[in-house]
Amino acid sequence: MKSVFFAVVVTLLTIAQINAYSLYCKYHIVTQKNYSCIDFQYGVPGIRLRINDLTGMNPTINCSNTEKKVIKANTKICVRPDFDTKNTTIRKVKLGKNLTCKDVTNYVGLKANQAYILENFNGNVLRCKNIKKQAGNEIDYCSDKNYKPNFSKSTKIRREEDIKE
Repeated sequence: MKSVFFAVVVTLLTIAQINAYSLYCKYHIVTQKNYSCIDFQYGVPGIRLRINDLTGMNPTINCSNTEKKVIKANTKICVRPDFDTKNTTIRKVKLGKNLTCKDVTNYVGLKANQAYILENFNGNVLRCKNIKKQAGNEIDYCSDKNYKPNFSKSTKIRREEDIKE
């Protein structure tokens, strides 16, 4: 049964390896208390980020309920990506017809309830609500299934003014 599902998905998706920018972070903050996603939009933690930017740089944060305090104290949050560091684990997938988000999340190694990670990672390109209309679009995914930012070369800052660019 699994092999039949895999064969169907493979015929619906086209894979191409690319050298894309990864989730490497250049600047980050560490939250001092619990925050909601909307707090970042208003600059409450010292950094002002649109929700799409917050979740794009930190795809594992689920901001589907923007008011709920989903970002816990002592969480590293990437606030600026490192565009100089590339990672070859990012791949592109072309969406086929008649796919569901569950099909796509299964294919890339995520659980169905983690579709928000793919949506965050792909910005406005992927929206599960209308995935049928997105046939032919390409989305990115991580072949290593790691969507957490890499902070190994990142500088911790306290507020937006500390960013040196």
